[in-house]
Formats: sequence, structure tokens, C-alpha cells
Amino acid sequence: MDVEAIFDAMPFARLVGIEVTDASDGHATGRLELTAEHSSMPERVVGHGGVAYALADTIGGAAVMSLNRRATPTVDMRIDYLAPATVDLRAEADVVRNGDGVAVVEVSVTDVEGTHVADARGVYKTGGGDAASAWHDGRDAHNG
Repeated sequence: MDVEAIFDAMPFARLVGIEVTDASDGHATGRLELTAEHSSMPERVVGHGGVAYALADTIGGAAVMSLNRRATPTVDMRIDYLAPATVDLRAEADVVRNGDGVAVVEVSVTDVEGTHVADARGVYKTGGGDAASAWHDGRDAHNG
């Protein structure tokens, strides 16, 4: 499973502009080119908090998927915003616990100038339940 390719094909990630640049062994990195469409202000680009959150959540998920090799939906994420996002963003995530039921990930979001924009801690589902979910509904992937 090529985790980067899966996330690059994700409609939401493509819409927002999130790119997973690496995902292996419980570590993932990614980036987002900040544009006027991401802004919470009309007169200048100041990224809406949801942009940093979406980047952190996506890169955190990629880190977990790199270990589990299957869909690992987000259970919970907490984020601390530390500075406004005004230029392109980068995220780096590391799995700190990969359990049978959930994984815990720490994510750091910085901008390309080195400003620390946000820190997040996410919990992702790694097991339990039946095989049916929004990600796997039992239909053949090629015959929908």
C-alpha cells in the first residue's frame, strides 16, 4: 500500500491542497501551499484554523496508516494554535502508541519560514468493530 498515493487521491486533501510527502514506519510529513482561499481574512492571507487542523489530521492519519496498512479513521484530535499561518505550511507526525484498538500521534505544524504554527495530538482507530465502515462497505472496490 502506497500511503502517499492514497492520500494524494483523497478528494478532501486534493481540494484543500494537502500533500503527503512521506509516510513510513509511523512517521509522516506533508505540506500545504497557503492560498487566498484558505484565508480567514478578506484583505490578506491568514490561514483559517481549520486549514492547520486539516493538515495535522491528514498527516497524523498517514503516519498511523504507514504502520497499520488500512484505513485508520480519526477518533479525536486536540490542537493548540501557536501562531497565525501566513505562508505555506509543513506538518510532521509521529506515532507515539500503536495499539490494537487505537493509535496516538503527535503532530507539529510549522510554516516554511520556521514559525511553529500548531501542535496537535490525535487518536486514530486501528481495530475493533466489524469490517463494514464508511471506508469499507463490503463492495468490491472495482465493481462499486
